[in-house]
Amino acid sequence: MILFSLYLHVPFCVSKCGYCSFYSQPFDDASAEAWLGGVSCEVSHLSAIWGEKIPLRTIYIGGGTPSALPISAWKRLLHILKSAFDFFETVEFTVEANPCSLTGEHLSLWRNFSVTRVSLGVQSLNDGELAWLGRRHDSKTALAALEKIRASGFDVSADLIFGLPSQTLASWKNSINSILAADAGHISIYQLTLEPGTPLSYSSPPLPDGYPFYRFAQWYLERKGLKQYEIASFAREASKECRHNLAYWHQENVLAIGPSAWGYLDGFRYRNARALEEYSALAEKGLLIAEAERLEASERGLEAAILALRTTHGINAAYFAARFGEKLAKDVFDTLKNIPQHLVSFENEKISLTPSGMRVGNAIWTELMKLNEN
Repeated sequence: MILFSLYLHVPFCVSKCGYCSFYSQPFDDASAEAWLGGVSCEVSHLSAIWGEKIPLRTIYIGGGTPSALPISAWKRLLHILKSAFDFFETVEFTVEANPCSLTGEHLSLWRNFSVTRVSLGVQSLNDGELAWLGRRHDSKTALAALEKIRASGFDVSADLIFGLPSQTLASWKNSINSILAADAGHISIYQLTLEPGTPLSYSSPPLPDGYPFYRFAQWYLERKGLKQYEIASFAREASKECRHNLAYWHQENVLAIGPSAWGYLDGFRYRNARALEEYSALAEKGLLIAEAERLEASERGLEAAILALRTTHGINAAYFAARFGEKLAKDVFDTLKNIPQHLVSFENEKISLTPSGMRVGNAIWTELMKLNEN
């Protein structure tokens, strides 16, 4: 049986955080109606192409802020999804939430619809850092939300940001410790980057070197029982790893629904229309794709290598050669063998980055990308 992963983008936020470059807009009833109509059209079209309910392995509803949707909109959305997708083989169903908009009603509805995992956008548990980021919650609200999620029986994931102007290793450690004390089984850490056009980018604040924060997290989280399985993610055990994200890193098929959502199908990468108005209009006509590219075999193989190296699972040498050919495999492996030995591990058939290699992953991937220039 072919199983897909599904990413669904909820394009609504209560307010825009100063660092955020993802597509979102304020929630209102008319916009929600247009979005749900577009989602319904897109889902119906996909179902008609498949000819029956589409089997899903993982589902990830992100944004934006999915918890900004009222319960009435959530009920309609879940009904739309249930009409077209088969959840029988689904092993993970994640919903993103923000502490200030998450309610007990959300958690109850999600639990009844077999959501298994809630990913909470904590970002920091230092109130000064939260205020600078433009977050609407404080540390107390975030910790209360984590407790509600855990008490409701979900797998708990929390996001944290490092590299803030006023951040210290002490405040970073305190945020991590508070997340651990809340019994989160999964933590993702991201370095603050200010993309052009984001509100904070206009003030161009000096940002500290993120390296010490990342290195500390690697060392400390391992010491506390969370193993790094991906460049930015740590899990208490294998069952707590985000399987949806691993679908991307393993280059599996991911369907995309909603404005600005990206999908991937057997070397075909596509994006839906970015803005809600355009997305809704196109979806009504059955025109789902605004941008697409077909990866050549060598591009697909090179991308597969880079994505695999984001994870501790790494590259299986024999499988890679069988899938993408001996020549590309040799080029990739020769490039990696020229990387300093303390950065790359060669263990039997597995090639992966060491913890030190994860810290300079961008530089290693840049070396691999040069193969495209030959």
